[in-house]
Amino acid sequence: MTPKRKAAAGGPHPETAPSLPQLCSEAADHVAHARLALYDESYDTDRALHHLDEAIDCLKRLLAHGRAAQTNGTHARLRSA
Repeated sequence: MTPKRKAAAGGPHPETAPSLPQLCSEAADHVAHARLALYDESYDTDRALHHLDEAIDCLKRLLAHGRAAQTNGTHARLRSA
């Protein structure tokens, strides 16, 4: 069973969707935290899996955004910062 996602304090409100760079950054942060959990002295696999689940959630939101842009007739292109 996957833990339910909790709203982060100070994070984006549900009515305002995060931007694509924010989603990418959030996914990368979760992957980095997962690596730390695995390579730390404690070797916390549950914590690492939680962060990987959160990263996958971010990537799913990116995919949904891309699919929504395609069905609306606008092909959103990612621009480099």
